[in-house]
This record gives sequence, C-alpha cells and structure tokens, in this order.
Amino acid sequence: MKKVILSLIFLMMPLAAAFAQDVIGKWKLDDGSAVVEVYKSGDAYNGKIVWLAEPTEADGSPAVDNNNPDKALRSRQLIGLNMLSGLKATGKNEYSGGKIYDPGNGKTYNCSMTVQGDVLKVRGSLDKKGLIGRTMDWFRQK
Repeated sequence: MKKVILSLIFLMMPLAAAFAQDVIGKWKLDDGSAVVEVYKSGDAYNGKIVWLAEPTEADGSPAVDNNNPDKALRSRQLIGLNMLSGLKATGKNEYSGGKIYDPGNGKTYNCSMTVQGDVLKVRGSLDKKGLIGRTMDWFRQK
C-alpha cells in the first residue's frame, strides 16, 4: 500500500509544478510601453526595464530618467532601470512589502503583486495596505 501511495505522490508532483505560477520572467505593461523582467535577489523580488516601445529621446539618445526628483539620477538610462524592489512572497502567488518606481512621474509607491496565470496584477499605492492606489495588468512574455 505504501508503494502505491508513494507512486501516486511522485506521479502528481509534475502536475503540481505545472500549476505553479512563477512571478520570475518578463512582463509587458498593460499600455505596451515597456517590458519588465522580474527576478529574485536573496529573498526579495525585483524588476528592471528590459525593453521600451520608445527607447530613445527626440535627439536619438537613449531614453533617460528625466522625471526623477533627484537631479543626479536624471541621466540614468531607463533600459536596465530597477523599477520594482523589495517584494517578498507572502502567500501562494502573492508578493508585497515592496516599492514600484514610476519613471513617467518620478514617484515611488508601495507595491504588491499577484500572479494569475499569465497576468501579473501589480498594485501601486500611497499606503502600505494598498487601499489608495491602482492595479495594472502586466502580461507574461514568452
């Protein structure tokens, strides 16, 4: 009987892995303006911009962080910029306690995320509980 149970467990393991929804990977923003690669560093999840629909300024130079409130950071390129930081896994397919930087307005917000299949629900908020903010759908890139 033990052999049968163990066999069933081993047979079901790949099936369980197929249903796991990993946040690590590349995600296209809902407006199509950028692709962010989410990666793990230690026990935190971060994300950097790896593609832009408009990768250059009007003069043809690489797009930079023009709206950053810190003038010293305004010359850094947007491609390669970390915009997600410090998210921790808080449940199955849920991450919170991080920050998201919006290079469009130069502001940083509290951030949480939930993976739902090939959609990443990213919530930026003014408060840590996520009550005052908005949720964006990002789409997995294969």
